[in-house]
Amino acid sequence: MSSSPRTKFAFSLCAAFLLVAGVQAAPTTPSDQQTIQTLQKQVDDLSNELAQLKGAAGPEAQNQAMQRHWGMMQDHMRSMRQMPGMNAGGCANWQMMDPSLMGPGMMGPGMMGSGTTAGCPMMGHGMGMGPGMGMGSGMMGWAMPPGVTPNAYQKQMNEHMQAMRSQMAAISAETDPAKRQALMKKHYDTMYRDMQTMRGMGWMWAPNAAASLPDPDSKGANLESKYCSQCHAPPSPSIHTAKEWSDVTTRMRAHIADQAQTVGAGAGVKVPSASELDTITAYLGTHALKAKP
Repeated sequence: MSSSPRTKFAFSLCAAFLLVAGVQAAPTTPSDQQTIQTLQKQVDDLSNELAQLKGAAGPEAQNQAMQRHWGMMQDHMRSMRQMPGMNAGGCANWQMMDPSLMGPGMMGPGMMGSGTTAGCPMMGHGMGMGPGMGMGSGMMGWAMPPGVTPNAYQKQMNEHMQAMRSQMAAISAETDPAKRQALMKKHYDTMYRDMQTMRGMGWMWAPNAAASLPDPDSKGANLESKYCSQCHAPPSPSIHTAKEWSDVTTRMRAHIADQAQTVGAGAGVKVPSASELDTITAYLGTHALKAKP
């Protein structure tokens, strides 16, 4: 017996609804749930460690708790970066490509996605790597900010942890994979910015930084603004001495040379020529922080 046009229409409408509903639902897989639970536990452990810092008796115990928490924060960031798709933006996501937070074997070509490498010029200033930097898993990472006290650290981290717990709750509640990934990226970026600010790198997000450069119409200022602003706000020359700036630009030269030899490195990022880098170095040195006698 043949179906009426009305019956056929109703059946087609129902089938279309079920198909769309199935696409929109995108249920969280057991693997996703386990990963989110692991990340949630890390945030819970971070909160507990910060509470131990507050209750620690004596300077030595407080310093140990502070160091553990600092290392655990970096471990959590590493876990976030290992999530699928988190590095897919290539050089556009330069926060995700800081070698000081990468473990051994994570700097090879192509690890950041098709056509990209870990060669983006985003290392910043004073962010070198070395053994013993970072506490959590023993990987290399950011050293504890110099001069920070356990009490000041605890106060700053309290605010950061509140934001982290709120973001992690939103990640846990989100079932759409794309939206969940966007929330994870935001979670990582927030942590990166907060920790970099604690390290004295808050200038990277300074609004209108280029307008406040000394001698703004000079060639050096224009070149610094042109190249540095691709990844962060142009740094004020006064944050380093002339000797320190010379060291920074020396590292930049080596980094640029590496990029020039790697196909696809720094995709979309403009690289200064040797003469332009000389001009930038001279400009930074002219307006640099005066070295203490």
